[in-house]
Amino acid sequence: MGLAAAALAGTAFAVSTGMSNAATNQSGATGNAGASSGNINALVPALGFSPGNPNATADRVGPTGVNVPGRCPPTQAQVNAQVALKNANLPSGTDLESRIQRFEKTLSAIQDLKCPASSTTLLGRLNSLTALRGNANRDNILRGLGLNETPADKAAATGSGDGAASGATGNAGASSGNINALVPALGFSPGNPNATADRVGPTGVNVPGRCPPTQAQVNAQVALKNANLPSGTDLESRIQRFEKTLSAIQDLKCPASSTTLLGRLNSLTALRGNANRDNILRGLGLNETPAG
Repeated sequence: MGLAAAALAGTAFAVSTGMSNAATNQSGATGNAGASSGNINALVPALGFSPGNPNATADRVGPTGVNVPGRCPPTQAQVNAQVALKNANLPSGTDLESRIQRFEKTLSAIQDLKCPASSTTLLGRLNSLTALRGNANRDNILRGLGLNETPADKAAATGSGDGAASGATGNAGASSGNINALVPALGFSPGNPNATADRVGPTGVNVPGRCPPTQAQVNAQVALKNANLPSGTDLESRIQRFEKTLSAIQDLKCPASSTTLLGRLNSLTALRGNANRDNILRGLGLNETPAG
């Protein structure tokens, strides 16, 4: 279990740092900055999940909640090197198509290295970029993003604190304390309640365009159904908060896939058999998980 624990412990770091350009430099990638478009380490998007154990024979839970080979994903350095090997000129622009191409070429490198896209968060983030192609406001949206940041990253970052940060108010009635601080963030921007078409969710699959509900709506539903929401930092309290939040999502007629909750919950339940779980949990915030 020691190797699995080490992989899980590294995940929070990978996700929390993976959305910045600096993360690729911290991943140990060196000696592959030969692509003429500039420093490959700064241009290849971060994978968003801790590297696998190359000696693993069993699966592990990936960042979107599905099982992936335990040896996946490769290291950021390996992916950077593969991208550089296959692409003499990796686009360095901040325009939409340059961003999309960087993600597509990185996903291609992941597959070259015999790992599935689901062992990273790349596909969901790429889909949130391609969804902008038909958006008249895309230039304004892109101006607010870093070089390899995507709308999915922005939504997750906005929702990564407590519920109050996402506009949840007036529903702190659960006796376990401030419901806004106890309900996990949904990890994706609220849908348009008037939408009739689907949109791409945070895990790369289509979800109803009206989903997910707002954080405030979910917080209120959790408070309505749970007089005492667990407030502890122990594993079971964390798991219960995620399960009750997912139940509220379903009560509000939206699928779990319109949020990142299920993947994050799965990374918590995977700790139940992990002898090192207490040490892993000590390094996590109240609703932080090994997957982010």
